[in-house]
Amino acid sequence: MDAVAVITGRRTGAGQLFALLANIEAVAPRGGLFDNVTTTFGAQLDAAAAEASAAGRTLLAFRLTPELPAEAVAREVLDRPGMRAVFVLRRNIDTYVSLAKATALDAFRDRDLTHVRVKLDAAHFATWLAAEEAWYGHWKGWLERRAFPVPVLRYETHILGLPADTVLRRFAAAAAQVGLTVRVPAALPHAGLVRQDRGRIVALKVRNWADFSRGLAERSLEKRAFGYPF
Repeated sequence: MDAVAVITGRRTGAGQLFALLANIEAVAPRGGLFDNVTTTFGAQLDAAAAEASAAGRTLLAFRLTPELPAEAVAREVLDRPGMRAVFVLRRNIDTYVSLAKATALDAFRDRDLTHVRVKLDAAHFATWLAAEEAWYGHWKGWLERRAFPVPVLRYETHILGLPADTVLRRFAAAAAQVGLTVRVPAALPHAGLVRQDRGRIVALKVRNWADFSRGLAERSLEKRAFGYPF
């Protein structure tokens, strides 16, 4: 069975992508495959592939996130013959604010967070940012050293606010870069997730934006904060 690992993080919009992948009959979207691992990563992956195959699926899609140990991921997942990888990225500051909002209310789905404002700490953001950049940079380098393609989907340009068929076609284009054929059906009964935060201006989501912004400037983090992990 073909398999594609979506290398991403929390609150990047990858959840919306996986919700939409449910529209494609050949795909088995298992976004939370490694959320509760009771065996090895390899055994978990084998079980998921067997289940997908029994259901007539030909492509297993799953997420890899920074909580997972890199050595085990490389050995038991990405080093498997025929494994492919696609990145899903979101602008750093928006990912962080979204995570802060969801964490503050312990509401990661199905709750409107549009009017929630959070207080942020620049030092904590700096630590988080370094870890995020290290995670993505590690796997980008790992793939490049093996001369593998590094297809990237960016939340703001490939997922946010787009019709379901457009998102799926952009995923199909990324999959094609790693040798996978994904056919988008005409009928798309699964509409995807409801956005928790409809706000557009990140500064209005933060109660202490002036102090936080000053903290970013003091650490020379402005450009990285408003950019992507790579």
